[in-house]
Amino acid sequence: MTIQAQILALLGELQSDLGLSLMLITHDLGVVAAIADDVAVMYAGRIAERAPAADLFAAPRHPYTQGLLAAIPVPGVTPRGSELPAIPGRVPGLIGTMRGCAFRDRCALAGPGCINDPVPRVDTGPGHFVECVKAAEVAA
Repeated sequence: MTIQAQILALLGELQSDLGLSLMLITHDLGVVAAIADDVAVMYAGRIAERAPAADLFAAPRHPYTQGLLAAIPVPGVTPRGSELPAIPGRVPGLIGTMRGCAFRDRCALAGPGCINDPVPRVDTGPGHFVECVKAAEVAA
């Protein structure tokens, strides 16, 4: 963790000093929450949700994003050793052509419309979109 913090601090200094943009690709949502301005959550090689970081963490609109955030332990709240929620099912194979929503076999909201290709992009707020036919249900 110390090395990670040092590297992130160095990247932040370089970004500031040189006026650079920075793109990180990570599975560490704690890092994302701490340093990102804008976040794209990807599933099976596609952007499932994209939003300003504060919006994404406050109100995720894609079932996959919601599942990821639910699996993060909360310091001082999540009991040590307790079982964290998991997203059911298996990640789809990425060989061949995939039609419709790649997350549909793991999604509790999946229905017949989820096989539609291409998956519609739904704007849910300024700079915030999801690729999900159930976006209205997720937001409710």
